[in-house]
Amino acid sequence: MPPARRARCTHRAAPYRRSWLPRCSCSDDGARGSDAGGGAAIPVPDDALSPVFARLCSAADVVRCAATCWRWSCLVAKDAAVLSRTLPPLPCLTLGFLHQEQRRSHRAQPSFVPTAAAARLIGLPGPSCTALADSVLAAGDRRGLFEHARPVAARNGWLVLELSQERYTDGVKLCLCNPTRGGVALLPPLAGADNPGDFACALYTGHDLNPPQPLSAFFRLLLVYNRHSFTALRSYSSDTGRWSSEATRSGGPKIASHRLRELGRSIVIGGVAYWHLRRTAFAVRLDTPQPAEVRMPQSGIPGDTPPGWGALGVAADGKLIFIDAVLGSDINPAVCSKHLTVAPRAVFCPRSGDDGCSGQWERTEECIRLKQLMVRYQGSREEKVLPVAGMKINLRWFCEKSGNLLFTLGEGTASPGAYVLDMATQHVEKVADDIDCHSWENFVGYEMDGAAYLQSISRH
Repeated sequence: MPPARRARCTHRAAPYRRSWLPRCSCSDDGARGSDAGGGAAIPVPDDALSPVFARLCSAADVVRCAATCWRWSCLVAKDAAVLSRTLPPLPCLTLGFLHQEQRRSHRAQPSFVPTAAAARLIGLPGPSCTALADSVLAAGDRRGLFEHARPVAARNGWLVLELSQERYTDGVKLCLCNPTRGGVALLPPLAGADNPGDFACALYTGHDLNPPQPLSAFFRLLLVYNRHSFTALRSYSSDTGRWSSEATRSGGPKIASHRLRELGRSIVIGGVAYWHLRRTAFAVRLDTPQPAEVRMPQSGIPGDTPPGWGALGVAADGKLIFIDAVLGSDINPAVCSKHLTVAPRAVFCPRSGDDGCSGQWERTEECIRLKQLMVRYQGSREEKVLPVAGMKINLRWFCEKSGNLLFTLGEGTASPGAYVLDMATQHVEKVADDIDCHSWENFVGYEMDGAAYLQSISRH
């Protein structure tokens, strides 16, 4: 019998399709000609305007400047990559999230739920099961490509999907797409002996390079999965067009299978991906072609957090933090009521020392009291109080650029639904009203690429 043919080690990149954000159509001639009329004043050269835009206080100020005239909008679009690196992120980068409903027999169609910012920027007023395919696939493409696909990860405008299997022997088929810019890439499948089974995923993009290249098509995808006797690491790089060799976890024993399935969302800082794992974080360096585990302290995160009540995030200074959900009590002798409180409980402080450890956790006492979100109301204090274990509170996703925390309140709470919390301003937006949101699977938050938005601003 002839040997089975191996999959080609290249990803197939489809041409840009309709995207959520329009692509820039400025040309140098068009930009110069827009201010040619009248001759009453000598226009400021582009070389002089660009440093001025880069020194503005916020990206919102740059957007206002771009709205002034066609020439300025084209200049902002041309310098989008530089401006996105030098200015604080836009507050409206979080566009929403994807999730799937529970089904007994098959995986449901992924649905995209937009925020208010998405409704303004991309014109999507409500949840949609077709918005994703419409953004990256043309009418003549295989429209069923994303049917029953599983959202896996998202960062910096890129989204990772696990495509459904037509046959058991298909293995794991992964796809990367960029809904805001319109790109899509299909990765070589991992089948047979290469099939990872259940896995956790982290994404490294052009934003993470040194210097950052936010509009680059470069990406590196990391998979963490279990073999019979060890936890394995493997990555795919777009520059090489192939999967790396399989590496073994070096800093500890094999991760229990049930904990591996619960790793969820990763946070990437300084070329290292972090997952919450019991009382610390599991860390893997992915800024090199071959992934390698980074040694972390054995403890530092509170270990009494109920499942779903904790998540990793990024502080304003760029440090890794652990966020905990707790119940705050309202001071009222007549009633017994609780509201949701979100508290960063630990901060990871990196260091370079001789002990080989990458740093240590430090406890913090900050908290954000969300008194408008009544988690539990029992009326009289003599009434029986619902146990904490029966309350469906889930910190689902943290958006690294905008600092937004996505969470759901479900059965057992007084304010069920899906919410977006701005950790800096403490503003809360309710984006979905569903008492069954605790049963949503494969929840992935989507954050827009700020450079792509600035590049498209001349078409708005």
